[in-house]
Formats: sequence, structure tokens, C-alpha cells
Amino acid sequence: PYASAESSEGKIVVSREWVFENNADEYIAYYLNRFILNPEFQKENNITLTENKSKGSMQTISAVINDLPDDKFDKYTYVFIKTRTPNFYRLMFKYKSDNTEFESCIEEVISSFQYFSPSGKTSAPTGFEPVIPAQWTKETTGLYKKIQNTDSLYWGIFTQDIFDMGIKKTIPALEKKLDYKFPVILCYLQLGSEFPLEFMNKNYRENRLAELTLQTTFSNNERLFGYTPFLDIYRGKKDEQIRTFARKAKEFGRPFLFRLNNEPNSDWTSYSAVVAMSDPDIYVDNWRRFYRIFKEEGVNNAIWIFNPNDRSYPPCNWNDFTAFYPGNEYVHFIGITGYNNGTYYKNEKWREFDAIYGDISRRYLPVFEKFPWIITEFSSSSVGGDKALWIRNMFKNLHKYPN
Repeated sequence: PYASAESSEGKIVVSREWVFENNADEYIAYYLNRFILNPEFQKENNITLTENKSKGSMQTISAVINDLPDDKFDKYTYVFIKTRTPNFYRLMFKYKSDNTEFESCIEEVISSFQYFSPSGKTSAPTGFEPVIPAQWTKETTGLYKKIQNTDSLYWGIFTQDIFDMGIKKTIPALEKKLDYKFPVILCYLQLGSEFPLEFMNKNYRENRLAELTLQTTFSNNERLFGYTPFLDIYRGKKDEQIRTFARKAKEFGRPFLFRLNNEPNSDWTSYSAVVAMSDPDIYVDNWRRFYRIFKEEGVNNAIWIFNPNDRSYPPCNWNDFTAFYPGNEYVHFIGITGYNNGTYYKNEKWREFDAIYGDISRRYLPVFEKFPWIITEFSSSSVGGDKALWIRNMFKNLHKYPN
């Protein structure tokens, strides 16, 4: 589906894509280029568009991320090659903007490009497996191994206003009604928020495990064409904010699940690849930056969850969930998210739990079999089917997925 080559001079990524409705121009314009070609997005995020030209079946776009450190490639050139079929090809060149020698080779690469039908079978062993950090507290290591080896289910819950009325009244009232105490509590924070020390301590006292989700967004993922702090993290300009958060996590001292920037292979988050130059490497770099700062600040109680969405948007090969994997020493749980949207959205269809998670299992097991998994979010719409039956079928099929 895609291949890449990298050297100290630059990086080239080639991917073959497929257009569902046989309209490559519209597909590429919307799914791939609507951010990088948007003047508001360029201005808000200090990006300079240097080229946008089309010739025949080929489109070339070049842009520079301004104010990057010297150790990062700041210029991107994207080449889209359309065919007379539903397929198109995408070439991404990443290099230093002052590297004229590398830039002069782009035309040579393009002119030598040829496509053909692949044959044979692929084999891509990954070697992905969790590495338990030596610096973890004894309590954190014990909790991780307990969850990893259990056959029990730990049910979690999220409600609106989770930090106030949610945890104080809504959840206790629901627990009383259900005669069940939820052992896991999910919460969300934006970059710049304080670590919720009081909330975390309350949950710990009540024998609950918090799944803390931190999203590096300035607008709660609502103004995607506006400013995204994700590129400033990549520039190294948000380190102090991250350190402040990490110090409070260290102060908390008790184990917690830490889910950073969930669903990066989407197009609805401020930190998704399609927003950030269509380059999953930026996500990986930022994840490792967070992890390094947490480690430097002595955080020894965070269990890190890597959590792509079950379906990629855009559904491109370069945007595959594996492209975002930060590396074995940076991930301890694999988070999986799959919703039954029913027929609420156009072109969506009702999907049973077993259909969603059977597909996830088929794709994830060859890659992430050695990890414990956590369903970080899931639910069912009421539009297009029987929601109560969906839930009953979920209970019937959960046992199929031991991870």
C-alpha cells in the first residue's frame, strides 16, 4: 500500500490510494488538501504555501512549516498522480527548505515513476510489544500486570461535567440504580488544562481507576481550520506546559491510564495527521516528546494507551493506524474505539458489536497481539436499528476477544 525511504537529506513516502466514487479531484481536494490549502489555516499555524500547480493528471503542492528547529525537515512537497481508474498515487517529499540539491531530485523521481499491478504476498512482521518501564512504581507495575492477566471485565463510564456533577452525583445515582460500582472513570482534558489532582485523588480513594485523556487541542477540536497547538508542540514551544502537567501527575503518585491524542487517523481532531501536514511522523514525534518530558519529570505512575480509531478518515494507506505507532517503549495498552453510528450519518450502515470488533481483531491481532487491549470508547446509536438488542448481542460476543 505504501513505501518510504529516508536519509539525512530527506524522506519520500509513496502510497497507492483508492477513490470510492471515482472522482479523484474532489476526493483529493476534500480529504487530503482542505487544510494545507486553506489561507486561514496557513496564517493561524505559520505555514507558507510555496506551490500549487496542476498539469494533466498530476498536481503538485509545496509548503513550509515556519520556525521549526534545525533538526527537523520543514518543507513538504506532495505529488498526486491520477490514473484512468479509481486509483491514484500520492508522493510526499519531506526535506530542508534550503536543500536545493534534494529539491532538484524531485522532478527526476516524478519522471521515473511508474505504476503496475502488484503480485505475490506481503509479509510485514512488526515486533510490536510492550516494554514495562523500569521507573514505574511497584503499585503501577502490579496494577498493569493484574489487568494484563485477568479474565474479568472492568467497566468504565463517562458522563458530561465529569469533574463536578458527573463524579459527585450523576455516576453515584446511576450506580445505585444499576447496583454496580464502575471501577474505571473516563475524563477528557485539553492541552493547557491543569492536571485534575483533586478529581484523581477522589477516584483513588473510592477505588476507581481513572482513564485520563489529554487532547492537544485549543478549541476542543471544533475550529480545525484555526490554530492547532500540535504544530507548536512539534516546534518545541509547549514544553513548559507539558512539564507543568507532568509534575502534577508525579505529585498524584498513584497509577492512572493515560490516553494521549486518541483517534489520530481521523479528520475531526486538531492533532490528526490530515490536519498536521498529512504526516503521521509528526504525531509520533510529539508523542515521544510527551513521554520524554514525563520521564524527565519523574512520572512513574502513568500507563500509556495508544488509541487509533477503528476506521481511518481519510481511508488512505498513508493514514493507516500502524503509521502512528510511537514505538514499544512508549506504549503499554492498545486502545480500540469502534462506534455503531447506525444510519445517523449519510452512507453509514448499522454495525453490530461483533462486526465492529471482529474487524478490529482481524486487523489488529497480527500487529498488536502481545499487548493488552482496552475498549476506550464505544456505544450504539438508536437510529437505524434496535439499540437494546445491540447491547444484548454485545454481551453475548465479548468473550470472543480475549485481548
